[in-house]
Amino acid sequence: MHIQLEDLKRQLGATLPLSAIVANDGSTEGYSGKRGNVIEFVIRFSSSDSYACDLQNGERVKLPFPHIYIKYPQSDYYSGLFAPRKSFAMLYNGSLLERFAEYGISTNAAGWPIDISDEIRALIEKINQLCEHTVSPGYADRIDSYVICLLRELSLQNPSSAHEQKSDTFYTEKLQKIASYLRRNYAERINFDKLVHEYGISRRTFYRYWQEEFSCTPGEYLMDLRMHEACRLLRSNISITEIAFMLSFSDTSYFSEQFKRRFGCTPGKYRKH
Repeated sequence: MHIQLEDLKRQLGATLPLSAIVANDGSTEGYSGKRGNVIEFVIRFSSSDSYACDLQNGERVKLPFPHIYIKYPQSDYYSGLFAPRKSFAMLYNGSLLERFAEYGISTNAAGWPIDISDEIRALIEKINQLCEHTVSPGYADRIDSYVICLLRELSLQNPSSAHEQKSDTFYTEKLQKIASYLRRNYAERINFDKLVHEYGISRRTFYRYWQEEFSCTPGEYLMDLRMHEACRLLRSNISITEIAFMLSFSDTSYFSEQFKRRFGCTPGKYRKH
């Protein structure tokens, strides 16, 4: 289901008008690139995968199902191929991003696990019913209203305030600096032991706090950055061998092995698509 609402006139002059609703029962396509001026709230209900992994503006988020994930406007977003998943997405014009807080809707965390409560289930069912009667007077206003209620219910389950207190600020700031360094230098050969020493953290402390902060290992974070860039470079005429060299892989076969592990296909097959 894909319902476009952006150009419909609102009888009540909604201040948070939806652009579209997209429901999928078996989506599998990944994405790599710069997003448009759209903010997307997507509820991911289920999948045969144990979790979903997204990389947005260099931040890797790994979430079990079900969960909500927010794709921000104009963000650098990357998601590899994945098993079919059931999802329900609500899209808004990116210019409205700062307005959601006025309605008690959380956008301060990219995603969090959720419980599909009776309230959430009933709201989604009502929205789906309205989408089946798109010629009824005022239906766009009603959908806007129900979606705001749905997003408020989801925001009540956002544990970000607790998350903000769980790590020592001293280490969090250093980890963010290291993450920023990796985002700028992912194509270089990285020696993590040397890197953390330069930032004044012990190896053991670094790995413990990093896992807590990013829900992945430093190596996985670095590999995600390299795979994101590999997808971009594969859309050019640069040879696969040269791309592997540019991203500091020891050889082409190892690059292809890592690429296939994440996307389920070789770099050559990805390029043909």
